[in-house]
Amino acid sequence: MEDALQRARSVCGEDAVVLAQETIAGGGVTLSITDPPKVGGAAGKEKRIAPRGSIPTPQGGFVESADIVEVRQRLLASGCSSLLVERILGPVKRLQSQGVHAIDATAKIVGRLFKKPTSPKASGNLRVLAVVGPTGVGKTTSLAKLAVLLLRSGRRIAFATMDTYRVGAVDQLRAYAEVLQVPLFVAHGGEELASAIDAAGDFDVLLVDTAGRSPLDTENLMVLARDLERAGKHAELDTYLVLSAASGKDALERARSAYAVLNPRSAVLTKVDETRESGIALEFFLRYGIEASFLCDGQDVNKNIHRASPSRFADLLLTGKIQ
Repeated sequence: MEDALQRARSVCGEDAVVLAQETIAGGGVTLSITDPPKVGGAAGKEKRIAPRGSIPTPQGGFVESADIVEVRQRLLASGCSSLLVERILGPVKRLQSQGVHAIDATAKIVGRLFKKPTSPKASGNLRVLAVVGPTGVGKTTSLAKLAVLLLRSGRRIAFATMDTYRVGAVDQLRAYAEVLQVPLFVAHGGEELASAIDAAGDFDVLLVDTAGRSPLDTENLMVLARDLERAGKHAELDTYLVLSAASGKDALERARSAYAVLNPRSAVLTKVDETRESGIALEFFLRYGIEASFLCDGQDVNKNIHRASPSRFADLLLTGKIQ
């Protein structure tokens, strides 16, 4: 309504007379207005003010422009809820009325919703990064990808694994360690992880793999929480929750609730290449204020990891993939 009144004033001046108003689909408002009455004369010709991002119909109503319709369809196809779509399109229509293309405007608004994640500040001391999450989300591969990023930035890194339960888990991380030429520590519990942290004191970052746990496995999640808490007394420790973009809303919610006991600092979103509905996970992050630090879109540890950014969030919502 406020937007419609402002446009009415721009057409007929501050003294414009509103004859009628009509609410249309999507929450827009159409006003019927007329020029202010002249002294000794009748009011001017009635005009209808359309919502921004809309075009008039022959019947005198208004429909959304083709650009806005396209953006709406893209957002819905990405898995965004109707509520989030309307939240995005409101300011997009205002920008479009100022001459900004609808797609560009949408990318700009999405960028405002998803803030650029913060990075831990280097302190000169060993930092420990532990990845946690449900089974099958790609924790070990994500850890190797993080290792490549850190090595490229000149950091000295080491691996540690607490995943001594899954068959072949240690061998998988050992293979990555050999390729990247970094040491690997195997820890059966919190005390051994603390010892590994002490042994890795000359490194910049110790990347810790953990066993995947079902969100329903509360007992082992509590054990893992205690182990990481114990290890955290020996160095700065950040926990990253790894989640799959291919997961549904219920699975994401169960993981968030169950892994809250580990106080994850941020999230890694994997398998964005396995779904065109990454909007489900991104909207989930928005709803709970979860910071996403990295996005993974394939198995190649050398290239399929990206630092999260507003432009990449927009890519996922508008195209279904990272450009």
